[in-house]
Amino acid sequence: MNFKIINNRGVFEIHGDFINEHTNQVATYFNNLLDTYYEVVICLNQVKRMDDTALNVMQFIAAKAKRRSKTLFVLGKENKRINKQFKTSNLNNIFKNDYDSK
Repeated sequence: MNFKIINNRGVFEIHGDFINEHTNQVATYFNNLLDTYYEVVICLNQVKRMDDTALNVMQFIAAKAKRRSKTLFVLGKENKRINKQFKTSNLNNIFKNDYDSK
């Protein structure tokens, strides 16, 4: 499946398979955003598949946001294709359910 990151009115949506071959692109993209913006919103609702490397990138993004005192919202708790992976990787706490992306 094609992979893309779409800026939908300030919500950065990841579409497609978030796997090893796309992790450098995601890491660079959000690394730059965290250097520029105080608040970053990532939506994972359209992610079809995620691997361990992608989970490591999400940990990197979350850690950088915390180190820089940035606000990071990660939407996608209802995406059952990736929710279990977040739970088993102890990343479930980065999901924000108090933010409405609609």
